[in-house]
Amino acid sequence: MTGDFKSSVPSGLWYSALQAADALKGARAVTVAAHIDADGISASAIARKSLERLGTVAKVEFFKKLDPQAIDGLRTSGSDLIWFVDLGSGSLSKIDGTKAVVTDHHMPDTIAKSNEKSGQMHLSDFSTVVHVNPHLHGISGASELSGAGSTFLAALALDERNADLAHLAVLGSVGDLQDQRTRRLEGLNRAILKLAESRGLISTVEDIRYFGRETRPIHKLLEFSSDPFLPRITGNEDNSIAFLVELGIELKYEEAWRTWSDLTDSEKTKIIDALRDHLEQSRRRPETIARLVGEIYVLLKEQKHTPVRDAKEFATLLNACGRHGRGEIGLRICSGDRGEALAEGETLLRNHRSALSKALSWAKGSGIVRMKNIQFFDAGDEIEDTIVGIVAGMLLGGEGADRTAPMIAFAESTEYSDSPKVKASARGTQDLVSRGMDLSAAIRAAAEGVGGIGGGHNIAAGATIPADRKQDFLSALDDLVGRQISARESRRG
Repeated sequence: MTGDFKSSVPSGLWYSALQAADALKGARAVTVAAHIDADGISASAIARKSLERLGTVAKVEFFKKLDPQAIDGLRTSGSDLIWFVDLGSGSLSKIDGTKAVVTDHHMPDTIAKSNEKSGQMHLSDFSTVVHVNPHLHGISGASELSGAGSTFLAALALDERNADLAHLAVLGSVGDLQDQRTRRLEGLNRAILKLAESRGLISTVEDIRYFGRETRPIHKLLEFSSDPFLPRITGNEDNSIAFLVELGIELKYEEAWRTWSDLTDSEKTKIIDALRDHLEQSRRRPETIARLVGEIYVLLKEQKHTPVRDAKEFATLLNACGRHGRGEIGLRICSGDRGEALAEGETLLRNHRSALSKALSWAKGSGIVRMKNIQFFDAGDEIEDTIVGIVAGMLLGGEGADRTAPMIAFAESTEYSDSPKVKASARGTQDLVSRGMDLSAAIRAAAEGVGGIGGGHNIAAGATIPADRKQDFLSALDDLVGRQISARESRRG
């Protein structure tokens, strides 16, 4: 079956994975440098397990971003090679001279772009770096392959036994929201999904896409619904209960609250049909109503009613670990710890939800400033810099939000620096991307223009900039986004 999978991978991309495998086989000790989100944690688990099977000494470190201090620390780690997972592509020019493998899906930095067609970075070059990245082969890193997916390719090139890690690559892509646009995984993500299904690791089902199918009581699943927003139901527990009772849905079995996964198929159909009617009566657009249902990825070897059974819930659990400085807990959960690590992860998840709820309430009351082409809010030290981007996305996706411009969120950087720094997180919509917006390119250029660093994807990106250059950064970003959209519209005209 892995032969069928390999045939779906472009030859240049697979060749880069083979080169990565050769570099890894030649190292006795490897440090895995991973991003702190669900995609990065999933990737780190793939990397560590594949290195363990190789008999290589491996240690894992987690990073918010690759600043000079982080890169210097990695260079002096004593390892033979650094394996960057879900980060590194935006810092290729900075890690030049370090023996490294980069398995990432973010847009490569501007210097690397001059050689992007080769499938391998050899700029005078990046001779010490092997780079596995879908963007180098005409594949979208925002919707077709995640960081965990790129890491999985290198792991499979190392040893075909690593096909049993395919579910972690799926987990990474779901955590990176790569199934959001069409409500299903596409591109190489889908090929990895099919491999995971063939191994009995994952089942794909068409179902409601609200968060909490395994762990939330049914009425809570509706109360906290957001995509799509349910008028008079979202945010209202009493109305959520009344809606279900009117349909004749039993909320409890004996003394236990029923979850969505406890419902019969006929009960699920009854609720979904009623929700569609509710949205139609509320004059929601057909494309909004269609977002109710889509693909759901169930991890078959996990117990029901746990946050690791549903890929979306599992990914949120990992985000809770990483965003609150405990990436190693997420790594242990990905590696199979269903005791102490899972219990600690669930505590972090509860704290994460509480922090997001408070942050969202604060942001809604803070006042969003609209510029010509972007909108922003400044959280200062009110919201952690690790979750301010999530809040920006929640605001942009909320009821009554202005989706005609990307949302930029500022928060004080908690990382040590000689001078005050600010974290900027940007979130857009698929509609804005279709109109020409590329937040990765815009935020990188705006950040570099004020002495900062930035990058990411066309729909979501981030930067760290000097605190006293915020207004200059905003002006540049507003201009760049405007020019991107104008350029696309003029071509269409």
